[in-house]
Amino acid sequence: MSGKIAATFGTRKILTMIQQQNADRDLLLMQANATEDRYMLLDLTGEKTVFSSPVTYDVLLSKGSADWHGMTSFIFVDLPEDEQKVFKSKFSSFRHDYNKPDGLKHFWILRESKNNSAFVIVTNWHSDSEYAVWLRSASFKPFAKYITSDYGYHESRYSFVRSLKS
Repeated sequence: MSGKIAATFGTRKILTMIQQQNADRDLLLMQANATEDRYMLLDLTGEKTVFSSPVTYDVLLSKGSADWHGMTSFIFVDLPEDEQKVFKSKFSSFRHDYNKPDGLKHFWILRESKNNSAFVIVTNWHSDSEYAVWLRSASFKPFAKYITSDYGYHESRYSFVRSLKS
């Protein structure tokens, strides 16, 4: 796992074409769970991205195996500067104490490269139901405060479609 990832969005046809034209790169095609026609391509190489309109992120924390099969949740929050240290500290503790919730394969904390207040909590699960259990667990409680409109919260869930490397 590199220190940077990039994402782009589009139709399956266009993103598959980008993936095929760059078969030497680790590009993952994912489909939004909420709509059949919404796709995302992730560039995990950490190199200068091949996407023409990327959203790039710095990886601040990571834990677990990067197996993308299953359901991946992307929780987006905007944090004022005074809250960022608290947020990072909570996830740092979670990573070190890591009593892994059932079904969690990996998690990342990302910060958008062009917006220091935009953070993303990325978690990958064997199933939606295991994720739902975690959201109601004591393990998630320290992060629940960020899942409000006060922090610009929104979430997207995606499922792995394909990688030319897998």
